[in-house]
Amino acid sequence: MWLSMQNKMRLVFVLIIIGAAFAANNARLRYIDQISDERSIQFKLAGSTAYVNGVTGPLSYGKVKKFLKNNPQVDIFVLEHMPGTRDSFTNLKIARYIRKKGIKTQLGQISFIASGGVDLFIAGAERTMECGARIAVHSWSVGGNKFRFSPNDLRRDEHRPRHEKFLSDMGVDPAFYVFTREASEPESVHIMTNEEIARYGLLTKSVDCE
Repeated sequence: MWLSMQNKMRLVFVLIIIGAAFAANNARLRYIDQISDERSIQFKLAGSTAYVNGVTGPLSYGKVKKFLKNNPQVDIFVLEHMPGTRDSFTNLKIARYIRKKGIKTQLGQISFIASGGVDLFIAGAERTMECGARIAVHSWSVGGNKFRFSPNDLRRDEHRPRHEKFLSDMGVDPAFYVFTREASEPESVHIMTNEEIARYGLLTKSVDCE
């Protein structure tokens, strides 16, 4: 049976929507796979600078502490590729240790940090970035409960007070917490604009990027 022109257009539109949905889903799956397959936190030493990659997990606090003990000259962490964490509680513990040690954090032109990696960047006593660096945020879920969209969900979020206090202690606007929860679904990420980065005070020294 021949389709009318109107029905053909409808079919093309439906196929485009389905294709976009598959592409978005694949992007989310790639992001999840990236977190699960990523190596645990790694350091490359260059004088007083350490180049940091990977994700944090339950054993990462001891690893960071040992690295800084063995390399007391290090005062700068350049975060290169840090897509997240497998243990948010330990990740915040590491972040507070970074601040306690007075470590400065930097992002290079090709740096990519997301989720828990952003917390480690925020921990820097001084925080700078080069144009081209990407800071990504997203919502998250625990036990199937997604903390975004609904104000009631945010009020029930038991992690919110602790994380907002962390942001405040680091000199970042506590409203950044809600922003991250509303910016993107848990399975994907939102790349922050320069305006958003400035709005929440993620940098201690502004950067002028077009």
